[in-house]
Amino acid sequence: MSAVREMIREGTRRLEAAGVANARHESEWLLGRLLNAAPLALYLYEGAVPQDALTQFDAQIAARAAGRPLQYLLKEAQFVGRRFAVVPGVFIPRPETEAVVEAAVIRLRDLEARLGRPLRLLDFGTGSGCIAVTLACELPTCVLVGVELSWNALRIAQGNTERHGCAARVHLVQGWWAEAICGTFDGIIANPPYVPTALVEQLPRDVRHEPRLSLDGGADGMRDLSQLVTQVPRLLAPGGLLVLECGEAQPVQLLRDLQRTPWAESIQVVHDLAGRPRGVVSVRAAII
Repeated sequence: MSAVREMIREGTRRLEAAGVANARHESEWLLGRLLNAAPLALYLYEGAVPQDALTQFDAQIAARAAGRPLQYLLKEAQFVGRRFAVVPGVFIPRPETEAVVEAAVIRLRDLEARLGRPLRLLDFGTGSGCIAVTLACELPTCVLVGVELSWNALRIAQGNTERHGCAARVHLVQGWWAEAICGTFDGIIANPPYVPTALVEQLPRDVRHEPRLSLDGGADGMRDLSQLVTQVPRLLAPGGLLVLECGEAQPVQLLRDLQRTPWAESIQVVHDLAGRPRGVVSVRAAII
């Protein structure tokens, strides 16, 4: 057996013993990154494995078995077909967020066509910048502001805007939700923390390695969602869109909160491909 196949076999064994679901694939991804080879090409790899790759692979398998997220070890994550750099301390992009962003893009394109001009957009809690960059790439004339509390996340987000060629149109700001922002925007999108505090420690082990600031949404998970609903009126232009990601159990409360406001109309729940509720889209009334 070649050295590479033996490394994959041993890595798979260790990850399976730790309860990792896709142990073989993760072993292939980790080793492929170290050897600059596609996972399938590893099985044709006949050269000697450098000692530093042996050492790093052993350390990464140990870290993954201990619960560190695979994306932190690979130093990147996929989101809507694009690769984004991520490091410990930065929230990892999620497939469920893709459904919310894709719904936002469809509606924002329609709004852009009706307005006949580039859109001004706002991304709260920008994290790695995956939402901001995706919007900037899918709406290539828009200008976007991304707000993030963590300086470390802002550094990574800046790198991701440069990586995807939209740094000139995505402006990043350090701050807590709307406190650092003035002006009006045609669209506001946010993926705030929405896990109830009591449930954070019950999350999967790898998720608990991510920043708690990005997970913990207060006692009922609604703390930041409710705050955003309150702050939006001074920032959202008439006819503008508010797009919020939320937990599967939260759309009813979020809809109720929005229906109580004098500005929100045409409120809809966003579902993923499996039919699960993932967020809410609301339009600001043209006249209040």
